[in-house]
Amino acid sequence: MPPPWQPSTYAAGTIVAAPPCRSSSPAGFHASPDSDPLSFLSDEEKTIGDTSTAAPPISLDDEFPKATSMGPYASAGWSDLPIDLLIRILHLLELPEALAFHAVCPSWRSASVAAGGAPPRRTPWLVSLAEEPPPAGDQQRRVRRRLCDPAATSELRNLLDAERTFQVSFPRGQAVACCGASHGWLIMANELSDLVLYDPFTAALIPLPPITGFASCIQGVYGDEGKIVGYRYGCYMIERVHDVQSLGGYFYDKVVLSGPPSTCRTVALVIHLDGKRLSFARIGDTYWQQVSVIRRNGDSFADCIYHRGRFYAVTMEGILKSWDFSGSDKPRKKPVIAEDDNDMFDDPVITRYLLSTPWGNLLQVRVFLDTHQGNNVRIEIDRLDLKSQTRVALSSGKALRGHAAFVGQNSPGILSTKEFPKLRPDCIYFTTPRLRERHAFEHRCNQWSGVKVYDLKRQTLEDAFPSGGGLYGTICPLEVWFTPSLI
Repeated sequence: MPPPWQPSTYAAGTIVAAPPCRSSSPAGFHASPDSDPLSFLSDEEKTIGDTSTAAPPISLDDEFPKATSMGPYASAGWSDLPIDLLIRILHLLELPEALAFHAVCPSWRSASVAAGGAPPRRTPWLVSLAEEPPPAGDQQRRVRRRLCDPAATSELRNLLDAERTFQVSFPRGQAVACCGASHGWLIMANELSDLVLYDPFTAALIPLPPITGFASCIQGVYGDEGKIVGYRYGCYMIERVHDVQSLGGYFYDKVVLSGPPSTCRTVALVIHLDGKRLSFARIGDTYWQQVSVIRRNGDSFADCIYHRGRFYAVTMEGILKSWDFSGSDKPRKKPVIAEDDNDMFDDPVITRYLLSTPWGNLLQVRVFLDTHQGNNVRIEIDRLDLKSQTRVALSSGKALRGHAAFVGQNSPGILSTKEFPKLRPDCIYFTTPRLRERHAFEHRCNQWSGVKVYDLKRQTLEDAFPSGGGLYGTICPLEVWFTPSLI
């Protein structure tokens, strides 16, 4: 039986050199064998589906041109399959295929709804690089990934269905580290430590410039046959050679996009080299261009964001800068807040985040080490007034206006808890932050390993998932919030 989905514009696993227009038809994924059984189904019938608002029927002629060209029997057979068989087919699919399954025709949509299934796609999924599968003959012991080992699969978990996990496959060698998530794409470091954009719902790959494109700080080391075998930090220990995979795990701090890669001249901005440098490239470029360097000790870039047509970056000391990439190849830089704010506080700042709100404000989230709190963490929020170039303190309990925020390696998102009532209002959902090794937070009591939720009104930091799940890092992010672009 041919698969019940139509390939998208990208073939699965294909590396695309330039950004094509994306198809609206999703393709490709498989339900995790660990998914919880549904109460009304047998173990064989466990599956996933989409319970979001029903989409209009899609013509079988559009979805299955080869099948319909075979004649009336092939076409009728697809839509008239019995529901118990459709549910069994769903059990064999990965997540994106199951979501596409829902949109094929009314009978398939009915089977998807009857199966229970996947939460709405507009809510963030937690993507974490999975453990290695058990060795042959040893089904009990699992093998931990080393930081620089490529992952074969990723584990997806949704806050609206937190007890269930789904598996999504990566193309071979394309997932050493997850460096960001933006506009429906994951930004991954591959086995050569190069960055690629990966859409897990179409299996499409778009390469960004290679790591050797950071010419000011990375030098390639080549073997006798001209194949790259390692890298040197051109600005540090010039004699030390790093293997091709290892830099992907710690060279990049965070990557954000200005828009979907199908958009002309989409810009990727990356914080790298221990947070000291900021560089950019456009889709299709062959090298990275440096836009900012922090040379003073004790400061580094903490976060970056794309907000209302400009990129913004904040440092650990609270200095805010912005860049406008429209209109010319050379970005226009503008200091927004040039003075640090570290002298204002008794407690040290652990890290900072930037939030772009649906009501148009740019917020700064400051995370403090506070030993008077049971979890050693206190959070304060400012509105960054871009006109007056000042910080305006906000009441923590009112800053998000009843919304829920998601921050970490992702381009941050804020969702209405009226639209998604299972999310907690006035709460921030964090993935593991990238903490520096010698930071005071690490030398005391690190309460931040794993995925956490901070209640701004109660000032509490708790596990986001009641039963844990995943192997989350303590100082290095191993997961990212990802919102699919499929609606």
